[in-house]
Amino acid sequence: MELTGRGKTLLAVSVVVGLVALAVGEGDLLRAALLALVAPLGGLLLLRWARPSLESNRVLNPAQVEAGQPTQVRLGIQNTGRGRPPALMLEDRIPYRLGNRPRLVLERLAPGARSVVNYTITPGTRGAYELGPLTVRTSDPFGLAVCVQEFPLTTELIVTPRIQPLRSLLLPGGAGMSSGESAAHTVAITGNDDIAVREYRHGDDMRRVHWKASAHRGQLMVRREEQPWENNAAILLDVRRGAHRGEGSSFEWMVDAAASAMVRLSRDGIDPWLITAHRDFECRQGDYSQAMRYLATVSAAPEAPIAHLVEKAQRSRSVSGIVAFLGHLTPEEAASLGRLAKRGGACTALVVDPVRWIPKAATSRTDPREQAFAEQHIAAVSALTNAGWQVIPVVAGTELRRVWTRLGAWRTLA
Repeated sequence: MELTGRGKTLLAVSVVVGLVALAVGEGDLLRAALLALVAPLGGLLLLRWARPSLESNRVLNPAQVEAGQPTQVRLGIQNTGRGRPPALMLEDRIPYRLGNRPRLVLERLAPGARSVVNYTITPGTRGAYELGPLTVRTSDPFGLAVCVQEFPLTTELIVTPRIQPLRSLLLPGGAGMSSGESAAHTVAITGNDDIAVREYRHGDDMRRVHWKASAHRGQLMVRREEQPWENNAAILLDVRRGAHRGEGSSFEWMVDAAASAMVRLSRDGIDPWLITAHRDFECRQGDYSQAMRYLATVSAAPEAPIAHLVEKAQRSRSVSGIVAFLGHLTPEEAASLGRLAKRGGACTALVVDPVRWIPKAATSRTDPREQAFAEQHIAAVSALTNAGWQVIPVVAGTELRRVWTRLGAWRTLA
């Protein structure tokens, strides 16, 4: 409990007026000063005697929301004491990126009564935000003293990347990635021998012996009779800090794009497999909640080499296609990625153009570093293209829904 600014001012004025009254011998003025002095002190005593006993809770609906979409915060306050406190002022602490702190007034609560107040926030950027603690203020009728109670309970709000509406990659009538009847069009990331053949068993028809694989492994290998169709797709996300431009803006573009692609593929009945240099998530039967939660908080890392991304992808079984969201590449990194497509298949890379991402000012001088970036970009794109990738450049202002329609190779997998 403490005095408000108004209470402190009144107290100071009362003391000064009282001292002046004593000095000049004005009894009426002294009595007026003493009367004014009682008001703030009385407010403190009143709040001490009527200090409210409260309990609170906070519920988010929903607790995980897409960037740009609203969520409702519900604050519940219950009076657990025997008294009836004055009106309550509620202030919920929220991160500055979510806007101003909401301040709500709650009328006097009867003993045992419970009241609920709501406010809405619309987060504009992805992330994990902590709401709280909640501060409840009670003041005397004249606003001279205040009692502040803080409830330390906090609640986490997960804001996932903004999802852009994308067109289906399936052709009318079901043709497309999900309609294949064999694995001939899958991308054999782990190698054809590991997928299409098995060890010879007693009684196997010798006509099914795969002689090339047998010579490679030093034992008889036979072709499998059936190869199950893997209706899934790999989404590669480049999280290297130095590979993105515009103070992270190109990285944010890639994160939103990867999330949007994951949702679109899931709605098409294709199981997306999100891969970064550090984590990977298999999203089966449309359940991509864990991957989306990861994308809500992922940040560019200084140690996330492309080689780790490729290594994680190579540990997987076959997939129906690959779409990679990549920052600036060197020719060596592009060659490493090229190994994922050397056996054919639908492989598309959306690559940040490091030169055209940030419009440069008109000048007659050419920055040698920018020139080196441009040369590396051209060489890397050429290496990826020669390896069998479809490469789509990404510059500032690129709309994902427009470049998504250029993934034409994915439409011919039937």
